[in-house]
Amino acid sequence: YIGLFGVLLLTSCGLTIQQKAAVDQFATATRDLSVTAQTEFQKSRQDVVEMNRLRLELGDTNADVTKLDSLLTLDRTKDRIVALQALEDYGGLLNKLVGIVPEGELLEASNTFVGNLKQVKGITLTDQEAEGIGKAVAAVGGLYVEHKRAQAVRQVVETAHTPVLTMIDLLKKDFDPNSDFWNAGYRQTALDLRGHASSIAGSVPANDLASKQSIQRAKTLAGENMDRFTAVSSQIVALATMLSDAQKNLRLVLNPSDLNVQNIDHLTTQVREFKTIYGLLRNESPR
Repeated sequence: YIGLFGVLLLTSCGLTIQQKAAVDQFATATRDLSVTAQTEFQKSRQDVVEMNRLRLELGDTNADVTKLDSLLTLDRTKDRIVALQALEDYGGLLNKLVGIVPEGELLEASNTFVGNLKQVKGITLTDQEAEGIGKAVAAVGGLYVEHKRAQAVRQVVETAHTPVLTMIDLLKKDFDPNSDFWNAGYRQTALDLRGHASSIAGSVPANDLASKQSIQRAKTLAGENMDRFTAVSSQIVALATMLSDAQKNLRLVLNPSDLNVQNIDHLTTQVREFKTIYGLLRNESPR
Protein backbone atom coordinates (compact mmCIF):
# COMPACT_ATOMS: atom_id res chain seq x y z
CA TYR A 1 0.00 0.00 0.00
CA ILE A 2 2.54 2.53 -1.16
CA GLY A 3 1.51 6.04 -0.22
CA LEU A 4 -1.54 4.84 1.71
CA PHE A 5 -0.35 5.70 5.15
CA GLY A 6 2.64 7.91 4.37
CA VAL A 7 5.33 8.47 6.92
CA LEU A 8 4.02 7.76 10.41
CA LEU A 9 6.59 9.40 12.58
CA LEU A 10 10.33 9.58 12.95
CA THR A 11 11.50 6.54 14.88
CA SER A 12 12.47 8.76 17.77
CA CYS A 13 8.98 10.24 18.12
CA GLY A 14 5.70 8.95 19.38
CA LEU A 15 2.09 9.83 18.76
CA THR A 16 0.90 13.25 19.82
CA ILE A 17 -1.88 13.65 22.35
CA GLN A 18 -4.28 14.52 19.53
CA GLN A 19 -3.24 11.48 17.51
CA LYS A 20 -3.69 9.15 20.46
CA ALA A 21 -7.13 10.58 21.14
CA ALA A 22 -8.14 10.21 17.50
CA VAL A 23 -6.92 6.61 17.25
CA ASP A 24 -8.65 5.82 20.55
CA GLN A 25 -11.91 7.34 19.31
CA PHE A 26 -11.70 5.44 16.04
CA ALA A 27 -10.99 2.20 17.89
CA THR A 28 -13.88 2.72 20.31
CA ALA A 29 -16.29 3.50 17.47
CA THR A 30 -15.12 0.37 15.65
CA ARG A 31 -15.74 -1.77 18.71
CA ASP A 32 -19.13 -0.22 19.48
CA LEU A 33 -20.44 -0.67 15.95
CA SER A 34 -19.13 -4.23 15.81
CA VAL A 35 -20.74 -5.18 19.12
CA THR A 36 -24.08 -3.63 18.17
CA ALA A 37 -24.08 -5.33 14.77
CA GLN A 38 -23.33 -8.67 16.43
CA THR A 39 -26.35 -8.17 18.67
CA GLU A 40 -28.53 -7.32 15.68
CA PHE A 41 -27.49 -10.45 13.80
CA GLN A 42 -28.46 -12.54 16.82
CA LYS A 43 -31.71 -10.66 17.44
CA SER A 44 -32.81 -10.62 13.82
CA ARG A 45 -32.25 -14.36 13.55
CA GLN A 46 -34.45 -14.81 16.64
CA ASP A 47 -37.06 -12.61 14.96
CA VAL A 48 -37.05 -14.89 11.91
CA VAL A 49 -37.52 -17.98 14.08
CA GLU A 50 -40.45 -16.34 15.86
CA MET A 51 -42.10 -15.18 12.62
CA ASN A 52 -41.76 -18.61 11.03
CA ARG A 53 -43.21 -20.22 14.17
CA LEU A 54 -46.22 -17.92 13.86
CA ARG A 55 -46.64 -18.90 10.20
CA LEU A 56 -46.65 -22.54 11.29
CA GLU A 57 -49.23 -21.88 14.01
CA LEU A 58 -51.44 -20.12 11.46
CA GLY A 59 -51.35 -23.19 9.23
CA ASP A 60 -48.95 -21.98 6.55
CA THR A 61 -47.98 -25.17 4.69
CA ASN A 62 -44.90 -23.40 3.32
CA ALA A 63 -43.48 -23.00 6.83
CA ASP A 64 -41.09 -25.86 7.59
CA VAL A 65 -41.11 -26.80 11.27
CA THR A 66 -37.58 -28.20 10.90
CA LYS A 67 -36.25 -24.96 9.44
CA LEU A 68 -37.65 -22.13 11.51
CA ASP A 69 -34.43 -20.19 10.96
CA SER A 70 -34.70 -20.60 7.20
CA LEU A 71 -32.71 -17.93 5.28
CA LEU A 72 -30.93 -16.76 8.43
CA THR A 73 -29.41 -20.06 9.57
CA LEU A 74 -27.13 -20.71 12.50
CA ASP A 75 -24.12 -21.22 10.22
CA ARG A 76 -24.72 -17.95 8.37
CA THR A 77 -25.10 -16.13 11.67
CA LYS A 78 -21.93 -17.67 13.08
CA ASP A 79 -19.85 -16.61 10.07
CA ARG A 80 -20.99 -13.02 10.49
CA ILE A 81 -20.40 -13.00 14.24
CA VAL A 82 -16.86 -14.31 13.75
CA ALA A 83 -16.07 -11.50 11.29
CA LEU A 84 -17.49 -8.85 13.60
CA GLN A 85 -15.60 -10.25 16.57
CA ALA A 86 -12.38 -9.82 14.60
CA LEU A 87 -13.38 -6.25 13.79
CA GLU A 88 -14.16 -5.66 17.46
CA ASP A 89 -10.75 -7.10 18.38
CA TYR A 90 -9.08 -4.74 15.90
CA GLY A 91 -10.57 -1.79 17.75
CA GLY A 92 -9.65 -3.34 21.09
CA LEU A 93 -6.01 -3.77 20.10
CA LEU A 94 -5.76 -0.17 18.91
CA ASN A 95 -7.36 1.02 22.16
CA LYS A 96 -4.70 -0.80 24.15
CA LEU A 97 -1.82 0.34 21.94
CA VAL A 98 -2.56 4.01 22.64
CA GLY A 99 -3.29 3.39 26.29
CA ILE A 100 -1.25 2.15 29.21
CA VAL A 101 -1.91 -1.55 29.79
CA PRO A 102 0.17 -4.42 31.18
CA GLU A 103 2.39 -6.23 28.70
CA GLY A 104 0.44 -9.46 29.04
CA GLU A 105 -2.85 -7.75 28.27
CA LEU A 106 -1.38 -6.10 25.18
CA LEU A 107 0.03 -9.37 23.85
CA GLU A 108 -3.26 -11.15 24.56
CA ALA A 109 -5.15 -8.52 22.57
CA SER A 110 -2.75 -8.97 19.67
CA ASN A 111 -3.01 -12.76 19.70
CA THR A 112 -6.79 -12.65 19.95
CA PHE A 113 -7.10 -10.27 17.01
CA VAL A 114 -4.75 -12.26 14.77
CA GLY A 115 -6.35 -15.56 15.77
CA ASN A 116 -9.90 -14.39 15.13
CA LEU A 117 -8.97 -12.66 11.89
CA LYS A 118 -7.63 -15.94 10.53
CA GLN A 119 -11.02 -17.54 11.19
CA VAL A 120 -12.96 -15.08 9.03
CA LYS A 121 -14.13 -16.58 5.75
CA GLY A 122 -12.84 -14.72 2.70
CA ILE A 123 -10.00 -13.09 4.65
CA THR A 124 -6.36 -13.95 3.97
CA LEU A 125 -3.74 -13.14 6.56
CA THR A 126 -0.34 -14.62 5.80
CA ASP A 127 1.92 -16.03 8.50
CA GLN A 128 4.36 -13.25 7.70
CA GLU A 129 1.71 -10.57 8.24
CA ALA A 130 0.55 -12.20 11.47
CA GLU A 131 4.13 -12.43 12.68
CA GLY A 132 4.70 -8.78 11.80
CA ILE A 133 1.81 -7.68 14.01
CA GLY A 134 2.98 -9.92 16.83
CA LYS A 135 6.55 -8.64 16.70
CA ALA A 136 5.49 -4.99 16.54
CA VAL A 137 3.23 -5.37 19.56
CA ALA A 138 5.79 -7.43 21.47
CA ALA A 139 8.41 -4.73 20.85
CA VAL A 140 6.30 -2.32 22.90
CA GLY A 141 6.97 -4.47 25.95
CA GLY A 142 5.86 -3.43 29.38
CA LEU A 143 7.40 0.01 29.09
CA TYR A 144 5.60 3.04 27.78
CA VAL A 145 7.97 3.57 24.86
CA GLU A 146 6.28 6.13 22.66
CA HIS A 147 7.96 5.46 19.35
CA LYS A 148 7.52 1.70 19.71
CA ARG A 149 3.82 2.19 20.29
CA ALA A 150 3.60 4.44 17.26
CA GLN A 151 5.36 1.82 15.14
CA ALA A 152 3.03 -0.88 16.44
CA VAL A 153 -0.05 1.20 15.62
CA ARG A 154 1.23 1.72 12.09
CA GLN A 155 2.00 -1.99 11.67
CA VAL A 156 -1.46 -3.06 12.88
CA VAL A 157 -3.34 -0.46 10.81
CA GLU A 158 -1.37 -1.16 7.64
CA THR A 159 -1.50 -4.95 7.85
CA ALA A 160 -5.17 -5.05 8.80
CA HIS A 161 -6.23 -2.42 6.27
CA THR A 162 -7.54 -4.69 3.50
CA PRO A 163 -9.13 -7.29 5.84
CA VAL A 164 -10.83 -4.55 7.84
CA LEU A 165 -12.26 -2.91 4.72
CA THR A 166 -13.46 -6.32 3.52
CA MET A 167 -15.27 -7.02 6.80
CA ILE A 168 -16.87 -3.59 6.80
CA ASP A 169 -17.99 -4.09 3.19
CA LEU A 170 -19.58 -7.43 4.09
CA LEU A 171 -21.44 -5.73 6.93
CA LYS A 172 -22.75 -3.05 4.56
CA LYS A 173 -23.91 -5.66 2.04
CA ASP A 174 -25.74 -7.67 4.68
CA PHE A 175 -27.87 -4.73 5.77
CA ASP A 176 -28.24 -3.10 2.36
CA PRO A 177 -31.90 -3.51 1.29
CA ASN A 178 -30.79 -3.60 -2.35
CA SER A 179 -28.45 -6.55 -1.84
CA ASP A 180 -29.41 -10.21 -1.75
CA PHE A 181 -27.93 -10.87 1.65
CA TRP A 182 -29.14 -10.82 5.28
CA ASN A 183 -31.57 -7.96 4.75
CA ALA A 184 -33.29 -9.82 1.92
CA GLY A 185 -33.81 -12.94 4.07
CA TYR A 186 -35.30 -10.98 6.93
CA ARG A 187 -37.54 -8.95 4.66
CA GLN A 188 -38.80 -12.08 2.87
CA THR A 189 -39.70 -13.75 6.17
CA ALA A 190 -41.68 -10.72 7.34
CA LEU A 191 -43.49 -10.50 3.99
CA ASP A 192 -44.32 -14.22 4.10
CA LEU A 193 -45.83 -13.90 7.57
CA ARG A 194 -47.88 -10.82 6.73
CA GLY A 195 -48.94 -12.31 3.40
CA HIS A 196 -50.19 -15.55 4.91
CA ALA A 197 -51.99 -13.76 7.74
CA SER A 198 -53.77 -11.53 5.23
CA SER A 199 -54.69 -14.44 2.97
CA ILE A 200 -56.55 -16.35 5.71
CA ALA A 201 -58.12 -13.38 7.47
CA GLY A 202 -61.26 -13.43 5.31
CA SER A 203 -61.99 -17.11 5.96
CA VAL A 204 -62.03 -16.88 9.75
CA PRO A 205 -65.54 -16.95 11.28
CA ALA A 206 -66.59 -13.73 12.97
CA ASN A 207 -67.00 -15.47 16.33
CA ASP A 208 -63.51 -17.02 16.24
CA LEU A 209 -61.90 -14.28 18.26
CA ALA A 210 -58.81 -16.31 19.14
CA SER A 211 -57.93 -16.87 15.48
CA LYS A 212 -58.62 -13.26 14.61
CA GLN A 213 -56.37 -12.18 17.45
CA SER A 214 -53.58 -14.49 16.25
CA ILE A 215 -53.85 -13.13 12.72
CA GLN A 216 -53.75 -9.55 13.93
CA ARG A 217 -50.74 -10.35 16.12
CA ALA A 218 -48.94 -11.84 13.13
CA LYS A 219 -49.63 -8.77 10.99
CA THR A 220 -48.57 -6.42 13.77
CA LEU A 221 -45.39 -8.36 14.51
CA ALA A 222 -44.40 -8.50 10.84
CA GLY A 223 -44.94 -4.77 10.46
CA GLU A 224 -43.15 -3.78 13.67
CA ASN A 225 -40.22 -6.08 12.95
CA MET A 226 -39.80 -4.75 9.44
CA ASP A 227 -40.03 -1.11 10.52
CA ARG A 228 -37.43 -1.62 13.24
CA PHE A 229 -35.13 -3.66 11.03
CA THR A 230 -35.33 -1.08 8.25
CA ALA A 231 -34.38 1.69 10.67
CA VAL A 232 -31.50 -0.29 12.16
CA SER A 233 -30.25 -1.40 8.75
CA SER A 234 -30.11 2.12 7.36
CA GLN A 235 -28.11 3.25 10.38
CA ILE A 236 -25.66 0.35 10.16
CA VAL A 237 -25.08 0.89 6.43
CA ALA A 238 -24.44 4.61 6.97
CA LEU A 239 -22.10 4.01 9.92
CA ALA A 240 -20.25 1.23 8.11
CA THR A 241 -19.62 3.64 5.24
CA MET A 242 -18.27 6.22 7.67
CA LEU A 243 -16.13 3.60 9.38
CA SER A 244 -14.68 2.51 6.04
CA ASP A 245 -13.82 6.11 5.18
CA ALA A 246 -12.25 6.62 8.60
CA GLN A 247 -10.12 3.51 8.18
CA LYS A 248 -8.94 4.71 4.76
CA ASN A 249 -8.07 8.11 6.20
CA LEU A 250 -6.46 6.84 9.35
CA ARG A 251 -3.07 7.72 7.87
CA LEU A 252 -4.05 11.37 8.23
CA VAL A 253 -4.34 10.87 11.96
CA LEU A 254 -0.96 9.19 12.08
CA ASN A 255 0.86 11.78 9.98
CA PRO A 256 1.85 14.81 12.06
CA SER A 257 2.13 17.02 8.98
CA ASP A 258 -1.49 16.49 7.99
CA LEU A 259 -3.57 16.00 11.10
CA ASN A 260 -7.31 15.92 10.46
CA VAL A 261 -9.54 14.11 12.90
CA GLN A 262 -12.87 15.68 11.98
CA ASN A 263 -14.21 12.55 10.26
CA ILE A 264 -13.31 10.42 13.27
CA ASP A 265 -14.98 12.87 15.65
CA HIS A 266 -18.12 12.70 13.51
CA LEU A 267 -17.99 8.90 13.35
CA THR A 268 -17.65 8.64 17.12
CA THR A 269 -20.65 10.91 17.70
CA GLN A 270 -22.81 9.05 15.20
CA VAL A 271 -21.97 5.63 16.61
CA ARG A 272 -22.70 6.83 20.14
CA GLU A 273 -26.10 8.14 19.04
CA PHE A 274 -26.84 4.90 17.19
CA LYS A 275 -26.12 2.85 20.31
CA THR A 276 -28.71 4.87 22.19
CA ILE A 277 -31.29 4.55 19.42
CA TYR A 278 -30.60 0.84 19.03
CA GLY A 279 -31.07 0.29 22.74
CA LEU A 280 -34.48 1.92 22.52
CA LEU A 281 -35.52 -0.04 19.42
CA ARG A 282 -34.42 -3.37 20.86
CA ASN A 283 -35.22 -2.49 24.48
CA GLU A 284 -31.66 -3.24 25.53
CA SER A 285 -29.07 -1.45 27.63
CA PRO A 286 -26.01 -0.55 25.53
CA ARG A 287 -22.86 -2.54 26.26
